[in-house]
Amino acid sequence: MRKTLRLLAVLCIGLFTAPSAIPCTRVLWAPEGGHVYVGRTNDWTGKVDSAFRLFPRGIERVGAVTQNPHKWTSKYGSVALTAYDNATHQGVNEKGLSVHVLYLAEVCDFGKRDPKREGIGVLQWAQYYLDNYATVAEAVEAHKSIAFQIEPIVLPNGAPTMLHVSIEDKTGDSAVIEYIGGKAEIHHDRRYTVMTNEPVYQKQIENLKQYRTFGGDKPLPGERKSMDRFVRAAVYVNALPKPSNPGEGAAYIMSVMRNTSVPFGLGDPEKPNISPTYFRTVVDLTDGKYYFESTLAPNVVWIDTSKLDFSKGLEEQELKVEKRIMELHGDVTDQFEKVKPLVFGVNH
Repeated sequence: MRKTLRLLAVLCIGLFTAPSAIPCTRVLWAPEGGHVYVGRTNDWTGKVDSAFRLFPRGIERVGAVTQNPHKWTSKYGSVALTAYDNATHQGVNEKGLSVHVLYLAEVCDFGKRDPKREGIGVLQWAQYYLDNYATVAEAVEAHKSIAFQIEPIVLPNGAPTMLHVSIEDKTGDSAVIEYIGGKAEIHHDRRYTVMTNEPVYQKQIENLKQYRTFGGDKPLPGERKSMDRFVRAAVYVNALPKPSNPGEGAAYIMSVMRNTSVPFGLGDPEKPNISPTYFRTVVDLTDGKYYFESTLAPNVVWIDTSKLDFSKGLEEQELKVEKRIMELHGDVTDQFEKVKPLVFGVNH
């Protein structure tokens, strides 16, 4: 309960003291004939105690809601990056499907909760996809018949968490799912390689067409706001050269994430939602390597998910990567430790 309240407090401070949401950026890159990579910046008001969490196959899940929870059994093992020990905000499963959760301020609306319908908690939304699907196409098709509701966390001031998700796979396929007016809007296309925050995704695509390289005449924008980061990320990723090896490819996409980050010291006192980038991640979806770079440390570490055991019946394992980043170096796949099962946050 204390962990959930801690999460709520940080979200409340960071999200609702300004009209738009805390920014993050996600970029998918699939160079011709090469590996498929996805990068993400995590911009926040502070550390979130991010940890790599290994979930084996066969976990019995119960929706983190107070009434009529949806239940499922994880079909695939996964490695998630968790926050505050009660939420999955990104991850990749053993089939090469990856999910990232970002904020979508003002317009996101999961709809009024109907207790007659089964539900899952918003903090386990990403994990649901990792548990159940091997490809983006499979997840999108299944989403058309999903009957359960997603229940947001209600903050002390009565406002809900407002999120959207991106789903990527090792074929280079991509989808963005947003809830508007209580209904899911799915944007499914391999061209949808960039995602930031507000406004809705269709408006981001329309705005992009005003800029050079995408048909317009506007120069590259330099602000920290979501729409500007969207344009810069799209320009940068399209300019990347073909890498000579997988490690170089990971470094190239990490350079894009660094160039769409918000530096420390550039916060806006009138807009507390403009927050610094605390860490960046890159996933090589082809080989299963998961890179983590903290802005507060000079080193990059990674895990090799292809070397992990996701067998049913094994205990969950964890690596507190954000807490231990200064002592970790290079490949840290062997640093996982057995832990008690993660309990996702729920409204009380």
